[in-house]
Amino acid sequence: MLTVWRAVLRSQTGHPFGWILCSVALGLGALPLIIGVGPVDGLTLNSDFSAVLPSTSQSVRDMQTLQERFGGQQAMIVTVEAAEVETARAFVRRYAPRVEAMERHRVVDVDWNIADFESFVEEHWYLYADQAALEETRDLLRERLAYEQARANPFFIDLEDEAPPDPEEALSRMRERARQGHRGMRHRFPEGFLQHPSEPVLVMVVHTRIAAGDADATESLLAALDRAAAEAGSEGVQLRYGGTLVEALEETRALIAATRSATAVTLLLVMLAVMFFFRRARALVLLGLTLAPPLLLTFAFAELTVDYLNASSAFLSSIIVGNGINPAVIWLSRYFEERRAGVGPEAAVELTHRVTWKGTLLASLAAGVAYAALVFTDYRGFRDFGIVGGAGMAFCWLSAYGLLPALTVVAERLRPLRFAPSGRAEHGRTWTMASRGVVVGTTCLLTAVSLAAIAWAVARDPFEHDYRELRSERESGGDIEAVLNVARATLTDTLSGSALAVLTPSHDDALADRRTLEERADLGAYDRIRTVDDLLPSEAGARWRRTRVAEIRADMLSIRARADEEVQRSIDARLPPTSWREIRPEELPRGVSRPFTERDGTRGRLVFVEPARGSSGWDGRYTARWVAAARSVLDERGDPYPVAGSAVVLADIDEVLWRDGPKAVVIALGCTVLLLLLGFARLRSSVWALATLLLGVLWMAGGMALFGLRLNFLNFVSFPITFGNGADYGVNIIRRFEAQREGGQSVEHAVERSVRGTGMAVLLCSVTTIIGYLSLYTSSNRALNSFGAAMAISELTCMAAALLVLPWLMARRERVRQAPVDGRGRVRVTTR
Repeated sequence: MLTVWRAVLRSQTGHPFGWILCSVALGLGALPLIIGVGPVDGLTLNSDFSAVLPSTSQSVRDMQTLQERFGGQQAMIVTVEAAEVETARAFVRRYAPRVEAMERHRVVDVDWNIADFESFVEEHWYLYADQAALEETRDLLRERLAYEQARANPFFIDLEDEAPPDPEEALSRMRERARQGHRGMRHRFPEGFLQHPSEPVLVMVVHTRIAAGDADATESLLAALDRAAAEAGSEGVQLRYGGTLVEALEETRALIAATRSATAVTLLLVMLAVMFFFRRARALVLLGLTLAPPLLLTFAFAELTVDYLNASSAFLSSIIVGNGINPAVIWLSRYFEERRAGVGPEAAVELTHRVTWKGTLLASLAAGVAYAALVFTDYRGFRDFGIVGGAGMAFCWLSAYGLLPALTVVAERLRPLRFAPSGRAEHGRTWTMASRGVVVGTTCLLTAVSLAAIAWAVARDPFEHDYRELRSERESGGDIEAVLNVARATLTDTLSGSALAVLTPSHDDALADRRTLEERADLGAYDRIRTVDDLLPSEAGARWRRTRVAEIRADMLSIRARADEEVQRSIDARLPPTSWREIRPEELPRGVSRPFTERDGTRGRLVFVEPARGSSGWDGRYTARWVAAARSVLDERGDPYPVAGSAVVLADIDEVLWRDGPKAVVIALGCTVLLLLLGFARLRSSVWALATLLLGVLWMAGGMALFGLRLNFLNFVSFPITFGNGADYGVNIIRRFEAQREGGQSVEHAVERSVRGTGMAVLLCSVTTIIGYLSLYTSSNRALNSFGAAMAISELTCMAAALLVLPWLMARRERVRQAPVDGRGRVRVTTR
């Protein structure tokens, strides 16, 4: 291996500009993949929860099935408000046709008026009226017929104050009773508009084929809606947009803003930390230039492998900056140390390569293994994070040992390093060697507190079940909230899209499954069950209906014989047929049957399962029950029918996370242990590194419990990552200690040099990594906040274990081996 490093050294010192130009070319070549040029779309962000699920997930496959069958499964809700409701209605009449014509923006249909269904009900009033309404109409008509017959008698004397209702009035009452009494209608919609019950606000529901999280398509649709509003004359009206698409767009915007701010904050604070540690602007420039190419290559690699970033991987830029700088910091710190000792530039580069590459490579491999463990899960929130993060760590290590030495050589040629005498002692006792009692006491106290906190958290349930705690915080009173409140007061769950949609093989299966679900309604997992049959006349009492309608027809014809021409025309227009058949779903107006209508025109196969009253679709415990109830209806093979809805995605995230999360932890821990065992020549070094790591992880779990951090789909990944990142610090300190001991230095001197040299560089690495994680608090996304907090805690605890416990372990072990044995065979150890 030494021969390889000498060849690399000769190239870097002899031709440094070749290395630099190659790195610049790679970085610039990555840009088109990131920003998108020509046929390349570029790296995008999908904030929708479904983006963290694998394509094989049941909810994703079901969603695709319904998307293929129905088209517009994502809804955008538009509210139209005006001082006078007539102004809003007139605008919607002009605006809605323009929106319906937006096929280029993937608009499938628009719900804005159900007047056609009201007309349909009035036309078929004899089928929609209930028994009481039919009997009332028959009685009114007979009263009128008796009145007309009596009036035909020349000796008739009218002693009543009012005449019985004329046929027009009786039939109008009939139609109104039929329209209001129909169970699938909201009779309070004036003129068919979806109007708020008490405010001059109208609602439109725009159904599209745009996938939630497709920010570009959503923004394009919003712009088109604004243009259409201007063309329709929007003076005097106010439009607001909401619904699943707009919520996903706001979430994407929030994540993009958070990613940018987190990266900017990380860069600034890392620069300050580097300046404070090295106290040289040269170090800042060298490390910054070293980080740029691997950062660009990482996200170009992401575009090629994962296609888009999701809520779990969106913020990796700040993490890679904070964590990926570690091998470069270790290398540059050791280089400055050798130069300060009087070693020449080329010799310092060679020595730094030789004494640091194993430790940094092992540490980077440990981090890479932790990321790789995530790749072996189905959960995209883990898998994508592992792919991008692992690639980033690899690129950063290669840049630290490829580009950084070349930059350092060029910098030395331009301006050689000069060091003033420090006046500091070469070595002395470290704090960890000063008092056995302090180290052991502090370690025992932290461990006991951590164990107690973990037990307390487990007893209280450590998992986060409220998904509202994982969304971005929004200011109250915003458009999305206002639209949601109006929609809740105006629409049914079926129209607004909040119900679960179950796709059955046929209309008959839908009816059978509806009956099955209604029989189980006492489970409390759902409220109403809706099918297209809610829009059809009731099939109950067909015999009495035919009898009553026949009686009404006969009475109407009897009255017609005695009526004037105007009344005759009215009777003719409303006269029920002598025979009729039941209305089929295909005959219903599309305005109300659209949720049940497939692309090919098939109707009646969907069953909507509406949430239980007072429940929240963001409650993980409830959504699991709700989804399980909807999936409890099985086909002939015993498989659940396709079920779609946002709650299904959340339920599957929980299921996949708790299935794959422990697997990722076990794989990461197992691979890290194996790597540590193979990475050191001595078993005790591996044991030291592993013990330090496990102690740091234990303290991390206790810290999370003390701060009330619950495990969720994002911060769960902090555990497998910590196994890799946490090993970094112990590995580099142990490597430095072994090198010092091989050089013939005493135990105390070796520990001192390890802590004061590599230990301080490790401290800087930890600080930069913590900065990367804490920068996530610039985001309004609570899931990112929780992940940043968990990882910052893990960095603090692993660093504390490496700098507090590890040096004492190394010194203690060496002293035990060298200590004299008393007459009883016991080892006498002197502790100071």
